[in-house]
Amino acid sequence: MELWALFLIAQIDSNGLSYEKQIPFDTEAQVYEIDSSFAQKLEFFKDYKGFQKALLFVQPDSSYIIEIYQKKVEGIVKERVKIEPETINRIQQEIGLIKSRAIPEQKYDRSGYAQFLGNSFLFAFGIQSPLVVMGFSPDDSRIGVALYMLSSASGFVIPLMLTKNCDVSKAHSDMFAAGGMHGLYIGGALSGIGDMALYEGGGAFLTLGGSIIGEYLGFQSVNEYGLTLGRGNTIFVISDFIGASSVGALSLFDNWFNPRMNIKHYLGISLAGLGLGIYTGSKVTQNINLGDGDPTIFADFGIAGGAVLPVALSWFDNGRGRISGKMYVSAGITGLVLGSILGYRVIKEKDYSESEGNIITLGGFAGALTGLGLVYIARIEELRAYYTGMVIGDIVGALTTASYIKAGKSNMRTGIHFYLESLIGLGLCYYKDRPFQAQLFRVDF
Repeated sequence: MELWALFLIAQIDSNGLSYEKQIPFDTEAQVYEIDSSFAQKLEFFKDYKGFQKALLFVQPDSSYIIEIYQKKVEGIVKERVKIEPETINRIQQEIGLIKSRAIPEQKYDRSGYAQFLGNSFLFAFGIQSPLVVMGFSPDDSRIGVALYMLSSASGFVIPLMLTKNCDVSKAHSDMFAAGGMHGLYIGGALSGIGDMALYEGGGAFLTLGGSIIGEYLGFQSVNEYGLTLGRGNTIFVISDFIGASSVGALSLFDNWFNPRMNIKHYLGISLAGLGLGIYTGSKVTQNINLGDGDPTIFADFGIAGGAVLPVALSWFDNGRGRISGKMYVSAGITGLVLGSILGYRVIKEKDYSESEGNIITLGGFAGALTGLGLVYIARIEELRAYYTGMVIGDIVGALTTASYIKAGKSNMRTGIHFYLESLIGLGLCYYKDRPFQAQLFRVDF
């Protein structure tokens, strides 16, 4: 009995000590397997014909075994070769030398490359090339055509060459396009302020220069400030809203029947508003995570808000100047501000993808067309009825679409829910001039 126990203990002990362990070939513990291409660079494996791969093992007695797989006539043959520690050291030194000479592979984000080149070419073809021709104003029409063609081609070739070794993400593509459009407006506005015609000479070149500088600054802003697609577009939307509101606010201090201010004042205040908007947008979006579709949602809220109050105000107008134009402008600015605040709260709590933002916008367009169609079928002649149907349809369509596709990732439950049957009933009762009482919408927080 004692002999059997000793035998079992000896077997267990010998089995526990008989395991070998695979170890890496290099000192950084990164190369666990030598393949055929890498083996050609190592002196030890050059004499092995049909080499497939090699593995390194350390034995319980601290000796080393290299397991080599070779392709021969009879198939893949495995050979185990015992080697000395000095040989292992030489292999490690060779691997280290090969790694030090290797050029690290640089991986760039090219997710927006095709869109970037497409935006650049279309912008050059449709806007910048005509400005080049108008700037030079050649007497020979053939020279003008040649300038147009060469300028259009440069809109593809030059960006292609300049962005060969750099990131071109979707954020780069969108900021490039947005920067170009805003730079175009800034250049054109400066031309107007400087009494230069936009379509000839210095005015055309100033506008062209503004667009090119805007493209460059928009592209580089992604690298310099780490702008994402969502944050960058939101900043530009905020700048547009503040620029438009600045123009509207200035008009409130002007005499519309005998203007004290000319176009230069409005262009100047719009540029100041754009600058203030970019600064404000960069600050309010600094510490929030914005999805790619959040700028679209934010813009939808602002535009809808800017339309709701003037349309609602029109129902209190008698059509004979009871409500002045300045009151409509004030209502539009107020609605734009309120809509933007509500939109900001929504995108701060939820993240919308780019596709969700586009789908919701399309849902709003479909709803607006539906509202116009219903008003047309009802044969209501008043223009404000069409505006009302369009605005209500847009809002209902966008919200219904967002609810249907379950857009926006959020842990919070908030939103406005409209009762479609009540809205239809309200329209019918208004058309028949009958009283109506029902719940139109519900707000959840």
